[in-house]
Amino acid sequence: MAQANRLQALLDLSRSLSSSLDLREVLREFATRAAELTGATAAELSTYDAARGDLVMLVEYRHGADRITETGGQVYHLAEYPVTRHVLETQEPVQIRVENPDDDPAERALLEQQGQASLLMLPLVTRGETIGLMEIVDVQDRIWDKADVEFCRALCDIVAIAIRNAMLFAELQETAARDKLTGLYNRRLFEEQFDTAVARSLRTREDLTLLIVDLDGLKRINDVSGHVAGDQALRTLADALRATIRATDVACRLGGDEFAIILPGSTAEDAVKVADRAQEMLAEIGRGQYSFSGGIARVTPAQSSAEEVYRAADLAAYRAKAAGGARTLLAVETRAAATT
Repeated sequence: MAQANRLQALLDLSRSLSSSLDLREVLREFATRAAELTGATAAELSTYDAARGDLVMLVEYRHGADRITETGGQVYHLAEYPVTRHVLETQEPVQIRVENPDDDPAERALLEQQGQASLLMLPLVTRGETIGLMEIVDVQDRIWDKADVEFCRALCDIVAIAIRNAMLFAELQETAARDKLTGLYNRRLFEEQFDTAVARSLRTREDLTLLIVDLDGLKRINDVSGHVAGDQALRTLADALRATIRATDVACRLGGDEFAIILPGSTAEDAVKVADRAQEMLAEIGRGQYSFSGGIARVTPAQSSAEEVYRAADLAAYRAKAAGGARTLLAVETRAAATT
């Protein structure tokens, strides 16, 4: 590509990437343009976890198709790839060719395994910090000249800023969805996620249950020991829930002493087991000081709205608390509607 065309291409890509703060959109735009701009057959982006010494794949573009894994794809342990670590730490690009016996054998073996012949690795740097790696790969035995490398470095500068901005935006969104005291998701996120989960359950007929949890005796803890102790009790319950649920479950603090756990793919019996484990965990990490009252409701044809399921689970938790607490009860279902 002629120099003038390359400059225009960089300008166009910069405008395109800066128009979005969505990481997936940024990665897709890179994936569809990078190989074309560099004349290569494949292009990849990874993030750098310096503390762990790992490289985590974000996106790869091969043979006209992209695979985006912005939540974290394949992990490469840099102890096994010293040249890659060197690129990240020195912030200097390196070329690898399968046909060059002097190049790093681990990198050459990986290239050969992937059916590629040459590789240009460049660091993604923003504000002086290495945040990741760009890899330009070709099936041909290729040597990138100085102009190619400088163009790719300019491409890295644009992509690094776009990725950093998108990640910072995602972190802000995540923070806004979290309860400040416990670190669990907040009520706004719960309502959004539960509405979506109920709609999916009705569409796919997948089991869905809701577990509502109320910390027992919070008012007494606050009155006797103060609000600092009450806050600690709430954080302990949150820790117990976190330690109990699966990665696909969603734990939220709704406010006060009330928590909710969305359990996709779970029956009422499954939810009871979750509640029992959480109760045991709370007793263990809270040294027997705390307990909770729980209520469980499930999505059914007769109980098919998020509001109905929530109300049923909440009433079941109220019954559990009225019965002395430290237990979890199922919502009572009828053919017309679920009641407690």
